[in-house]
Amino acid sequence: MAGVGSLFKPGDKVPNSGIYDVMHDPLHGDKRHQVTCVYSEPFPPCNHCGKHVRFRLAVKALHVRQHAYFTKRTQP
Repeated sequence: MAGVGSLFKPGDKVPNSGIYDVMHDPLHGDKRHQVTCVYSEPFPPCNHCGKHVRFRLAVKALHVRQHAYFTKRTQP
């Protein structure tokens, strides 16, 4: 599990669902923004700066399908 502030690059698997700050290559300009990323999906490259983009975990959130109240349970 990653902590808030952990940094990731394209191709890394999302360790925690949540909101991530996105930092692009300086040549792309100051294009900071936030995105929602889902557990176990790969972080994508940017269409402009490719693999130079970085993602920083801002807010952890449990994906609804991982929460006990919303997962299906098999009957014994």
